[in-house]
Amino acid sequence: MFATLDEQQCPRHPTIWTRLRCSKCGTPICPRCMVETPVGFRCPSCAGLSSLAWNDVPTTLLLRAALVGLLVAIAVGWLWSWAPAWQFYLALLLGFGVAEAMAWAARAQRGVALQIIGMLCVSLGLVLSRLFLLGRTGLSLADVIMQLDDARLWALLQLRPLPDLLFAALALVIPFVRFRVRR
Repeated sequence: MFATLDEQQCPRHPTIWTRLRCSKCGTPICPRCMVETPVGFRCPSCAGLSSLAWNDVPTTLLLRAALVGLLVAIAVGWLWSWAPAWQFYLALLLGFGVAEAMAWAARAQRGVALQIIGMLCVSLGLVLSRLFLLGRTGLSLADVIMQLDDARLWALLQLRPLPDLLFAALALVIPFVRFRVRR
């Protein structure tokens, strides 16, 4: 294909020739990389899009957020062991508690690292809730392993496969959504 005088190669996609320009900086943009904004089409740089990277959040804020998230997960896990019938509400408390406490500690930053840490904290809270509940029943881990097929054990530990999976998924999705980078 021959380019006309006003066509240029897109810097992000060199095989594409375009007449479009970023409304802010004037860089050539093709339909694949242009971003529609209220003030016209812009290149990804001027539109404020950045790639998600692990190091978008400073390490000190990550450590602070992880510590606060762990504390909330432990607290909600302990509370859950005392009120196992309130699974739905405690799953919400765990997910939102971890996510919002971490957001506060990370100064409202977002990124993949915070998503992963938040989901790990929620997972820990879910596991701890059952371990704390197990401790309250007086059973040892060996007793539980020997009685895995006993329905009474599942009832004692308040384990119901479908609701538990749904509540766990709900709690895990909350920090994932809270820390995603807006585009």
